[in-house]
Amino acid sequence: MALRSSSWLLISLLLAVTPAPSTCEDSVRIADAGGLLQCYPAPALTNATNGTAFRATLLPLLRSLPSAAAHTGFASLRSVTRGERAFARGLCFGNTTVPSECARCLSAAAGNLTAGCGATSRRAGIWSDRCFVGYADTNASSPSEDAFRARVLFDAVPASKVNTKSFYYAHLHNELVAMAKDVARRAAANISGPRMLATAEGTNSESVVSRTVHVLAQCRRDRTAADCVQCLQESVQGVDWDLNVARVDGGVAAAVVGFNCYLRFEVSTAVSDNDLNTGEEEKEG
Repeated sequence: MALRSSSWLLISLLLAVTPAPSTCEDSVRIADAGGLLQCYPAPALTNATNGTAFRATLLPLLRSLPSAAAHTGFASLRSVTRGERAFARGLCFGNTTVPSECARCLSAAAGNLTAGCGATSRRAGIWSDRCFVGYADTNASSPSEDAFRARVLFDAVPASKVNTKSFYYAHLHNELVAMAKDVARRAAANISGPRMLATAEGTNSESVVSRTVHVLAQCRRDRTAADCVQCLQESVQGVDWDLNVARVDGGVAAAVVGFNCYLRFEVSTAVSDNDLNTGEEEKEG
């Protein structure tokens, strides 16, 4: 399958932004309240009121979006006012969402999105750790939106299910990345409606250091299953992380995000207390 070129960015929501080589002309910024913000400039305006007219159509949609999406985790709304069309979408991440939490996340994201992108952006999106909000002046995706991807590094790594000490050795990194990509491909291949969501898990306990990967693959529900799978399979290419970040907690929690799909992966390593000494020998080796 031919893959579209994508722009990649490694981001810690609470730390710093490190841009990678990009094919998109638009830059990625971090929203003030914590999140990934992407704004696409507006076409040339015919007069000074056009930007305001689009915003007047858009803002009521964004105010309605949290309540529309709260109970199902997704909503896609549209409006036409005096010839100005606006489309808004909201997606809460995860297999189960609490309606009040979903609405709260979408409401905060929508406010940050309009504040961050101003009155002239005709296409924009914002991703937090729990939800996505996007808007546009057309229902069709643009090539820039389809190609855009970013890697978002979350601040905390989920605790192990068992009471063990976590380790992350340098020589395991490539193996763990390959393992995470394999699990991500399996999750993407299992996507089905109506929720357009799948999860997968992989475990390897054949050595002293056990490894576990959890993946959540999710798409906007107004996409077809085929489009969703393609989007996620392309996102698998971005599954990677910084070795030094993972060493701190013995693993990593991150996501590859796009306008049409979301791929979260959590990687952990652990060594039981009984094998601690053996694990140190493996590290030295």
